[in-house]
Amino acid sequence: MKTSVIGKFLDQPLIISKLKDKTPKLLAGAAFAYGAYDTLKTKKEDRKNRAIKNTIILSTVTATSLISAFGLKIGKKQLFSGLVNVKNQKEILAGQKNVIDNFLKENHVDKKTQEALSKAKTGILGLKDTKEVLKLANSNVKNSQNAQYNGIDELFDTLFSKKENLNAKEIFKETGRLSFLGLMPVASGVISGILAEKITDENTPKSSSDKIKEGAYQFLANIFMCNVGAAGALFAAERLQKAGKIKALTPIKKLGVIMGGIFITGIMGGSFVANWIGKKVLDPIFDKKYKHPKTQLQQGFALYSPLAFKGDEFNKITGGKALKVTQDKPFKPNQPAVPTKTHISGGNEPIMHANSPDIENSSRVKPAHCGQITDTHPLKTKHSALYAERKPELLDMALHTDDIATAGILSGFKWIEPMLPLMYTISGYRAGIGYRNNAK
Repeated sequence: MKTSVIGKFLDQPLIISKLKDKTPKLLAGAAFAYGAYDTLKTKKEDRKNRAIKNTIILSTVTATSLISAFGLKIGKKQLFSGLVNVKNQKEILAGQKNVIDNFLKENHVDKKTQEALSKAKTGILGLKDTKEVLKLANSNVKNSQNAQYNGIDELFDTLFSKKENLNAKEIFKETGRLSFLGLMPVASGVISGILAEKITDENTPKSSSDKIKEGAYQFLANIFMCNVGAAGALFAAERLQKAGKIKALTPIKKLGVIMGGIFITGIMGGSFVANWIGKKVLDPIFDKKYKHPKTQLQQGFALYSPLAFKGDEFNKITGGKALKVTQDKPFKPNQPAVPTKTHISGGNEPIMHANSPDIENSSRVKPAHCGQITDTHPLKTKHSALYAERKPELLDMALHTDDIATAGILSGFKWIEPMLPLMYTISGYRAGIGYRNNAK
């Protein structure tokens, strides 16, 4: 079976309409199943908060993805038109019946083709039926009057998605539509993720920063830059065609050109741009919000970074306040790191004796020169490499399946478009949890 036949089979408006109708149930079921799985695999003491966060993020992102794509309709009133325009099945079947009846009145076709066209009046064409119908487009097949079939273009545009011969302006308009479609669930993921952590009292400037950075990564690396690559490649091909450098592209060749642009600009360049913005723009902004002031350390002791502590141990010990180390004796080079009468304090009153089991033998304080001013800023981002924090992963590559939809729409194949909410929901959820390579 030729790929062109399979492509046309999948590109039937009825198939696209059925996919659209099933997407909400499929997406809602998948979101519920994943949310339950992610909650149950969490430690018992953390399950309540995880359940709250998953419920808020997944429900918000799922709803946003569906409304952005298909709009919002209450009863018979359409409150909002979505960005994915798909006709309903009754309308499609009525149009197909009318066009097929007119075509058969004006043309004589063989029995197999007539049977295949009759099936299209009431339902979807099978692969074999699609192959029979496509034979009508063969330049060597003519009717009994030795002329091309009347109305063949209208028949194909009705039974299969109409080919779009987009100019440069329309190309960028179309990619803008698809980029906005992806932006909505990602933005809602960031907002709902921050809101969920505020409700569970887990929100910090760093967690908000991670969500915004992951949102930028998802949008730029997995959505926007790929659309730019697709449009740019097709725009360049159009210019070369007008200049007479290349011949007009068939849909299959056009698809290849677009996928090449997606790979170079999107997959290779998208993650680079997203990480660069995260490191050079977003990190400096959020560093100011969770930066700790420099502390005058007395009597020769400086604290190790609180990153040495496990979990919330640092905040439990210090109350989240700036630390100051004092001792009643001068520092000696060979003196133990935590002398008997040294106290770690937060504010005016000592909150923990230095020989506490939580601190003793932990090597979390170290000798320093007397009077030294040490930068104890523990969260300042100092990545040695651009990809140190967020590397492309297998799922990121899988999310580029939506690029096939971009390529398909621009080259004439539209069958993946109704499934875009599924992929964009994944991007929105990852933005909502601030995903940074397995870190939630």
